[in-house]
Amino acid sequence: MKVPYSKEGVDFRLMVLVSIKRLRFVIYGICLGAFIFGGLYYLSKNVFGGRPEYTAESQVYLQYIDSVELENIYINQHTWEYLIYNDVITEYAAEEIGRRLEEEEIKSKVSATLKTDTRILVITGKSTSQGEAKLLANKYADAVCRFAPELKEIEDARIIKIANVANEVGFEDRTWAMSFGGAVVGLILSIVFVSVYFLWDSSIYVPATSEIRYGIPTLGITTDQMRKYSLNSEDSYLGDMKRKPNKKTEFYRLWLQVNFLKVTKGYKKIAVVGTSLNENTDYVINLLNSIIKEKREAEIFEIDRFNIKKEDAYFSHPDYELVAPGSVNNDPQIAVTAAKCEATIILIKAGDHNGKLVERALDLLRIQEANVVGVILYDVNSSLIKKYVFSSFSSSTKKLKEDIYNARNTSDIES
Repeated sequence: MKVPYSKEGVDFRLMVLVSIKRLRFVIYGICLGAFIFGGLYYLSKNVFGGRPEYTAESQVYLQYIDSVELENIYINQHTWEYLIYNDVITEYAAEEIGRRLEEEEIKSKVSATLKTDTRILVITGKSTSQGEAKLLANKYADAVCRFAPELKEIEDARIIKIANVANEVGFEDRTWAMSFGGAVVGLILSIVFVSVYFLWDSSIYVPATSEIRYGIPTLGITTDQMRKYSLNSEDSYLGDMKRKPNKKTEFYRLWLQVNFLKVTKGYKKIAVVGTSLNENTDYVINLLNSIIKEKREAEIFEIDRFNIKKEDAYFSHPDYELVAPGSVNNDPQIAVTAAKCEATIILIKAGDHNGKLVERALDLLRIQEANVVGVILYDVNSSLIKKYVFSSFSSSTKKLKEDIYNARNTSDIES
């Protein structure tokens, strides 16, 4: 029975393992976030930030009348922050400058502050022009000198420092801080992206997924490493380089062999159909043929020794056949061929975005009433399946693989 994909639970262990393999997307997100945030900040401040501003300072000494006690005087910092924009002073400054600037513009470009000694008033002019900044500071100082004696507490005022230099106004460059902030944002968004991508991913990575999603048992897997040891029709389980397969390959082969023989027991005509559009699955078919060949040879040996009657033969029976017509998605007529067989096994490529193709293949097979008994997951990532299935009991798994490998080598020598 087909299990709706929408009701499939989240395998957090698999999600973590798959996400780790997609770690490059997280790195891309960090770099992209840092580049966007830091780059935009740098451009806004250094490239498109406009012309730099300059400040120049002049100083005016305020001579108070003798009867004034400075500790009690009301003319303080706040007073001068207000007085500096007095219309009278601004008018004087405009006259000194020669009406080159409007009074409101002058007000926006000057400021004043008192030093610790309340007698010294610092006039600051700010402009995008060094010359104008110095002009504003000096002329406004002249205006203050004209205005100050009009206050009853001040006897005289004079300039003690002329603005000869205008310095560029610096700003706190926070490009690195913005880049770091962007990297953090990129990290969070990329982790969310990878997680959501996994949830929407229709790929099958491990055997349990196909059983949960489609309600069909997974007979076994073949890994990406097993392509190196693909079989041909004449040799026993030898690789294309005429070398013995490694322990991992033998372990997965035994896994498939046990399940395949159990599920197909009693069926004499078995179809193996693909679900992809262009993947080469010959090595999987060869692997199944090698399993059948071994069982056939063993059965013939038992018949020759009169342990099995010839009429009771199963694998060596003339009607026993493994049919591999191809991919049902390439040719829907293959579903008809599969339906004529007693049992059908489908091949699904692991890690491929083929969810809809698998569903379409199963629909075609079910319409023809094909007896789908199992799935073989091929080209499984060997590193992923090892971490997912065997990491918790790696020592016992290693011994099991060695026993399988040694037993097969012994049988090859004896034969």
